[in-house]
Amino acid sequence: MSGAVERAVTAGSNLLPGSPLRASTRGALLQHLVPRGLETSGPSSVCQPQPGAHRARPKKIVFEDELPSQALLGTKKPFGSIPEGHMSRPYPVPDYVLKYPAVTSERERSCYAAVFQDQYAEFLELREQLGSAQKKLQQLKALLTSLPPPRSQKEAQVAANVWREFEKKRTDPIFLDKQARCLYLKDKLRHLKAQIQKFDNRGDSEGSVYF
Repeated sequence: MSGAVERAVTAGSNLLPGSPLRASTRGALLQHLVPRGLETSGPSSVCQPQPGAHRARPKKIVFEDELPSQALLGTKKPFGSIPEGHMSRPYPVPDYVLKYPAVTSERERSCYAAVFQDQYAEFLELREQLGSAQKKLQQLKALLTSLPPPRSQKEAQVAANVWREFEKKRTDPIFLDKQARCLYLKDKLRHLKAQIQKFDNRGDSEGSVYF
């Protein structure tokens, strides 16, 4: 096995040492990763001429607004229209927007500030963990990309295994959950900070506390 491949294997085995994302990482790369269409059918009726007519009758002109509502069921709907019986799903509102509306009193302001300080510490811890993990993943990817062409089937298999484990780690559910949690906290803290600052700017509070 070439020295470059050995370095890749070593880097993979040392990826995220001590990280809570996996209990043991020595000896191998990180393990344990990781609509239906709405069918609408409506009755379509086709008007057929009645047999037995002996002479042609003048055609009656009927405007669309004179037709009964049932006669319009078979009309073609514009492209992109919402099917009947299907309600459009509204964009979900984050829970913190509903839970933390505009501040109206000093007591609410103190509560918002306490929540901010408490979850800001969690956000900083998560951001540090993710930053360290992402840095190691980027270093391993750069090392794998720089590997020379394999000189044997064994080297090719080792490199393929390292790449496979790298992808498992990059898409690990726990890792992705921490990323999502970090982004959620970032948006929540921004919301809390904005609500506090709006209250301070209204002049209802003496002095301002900046985070």
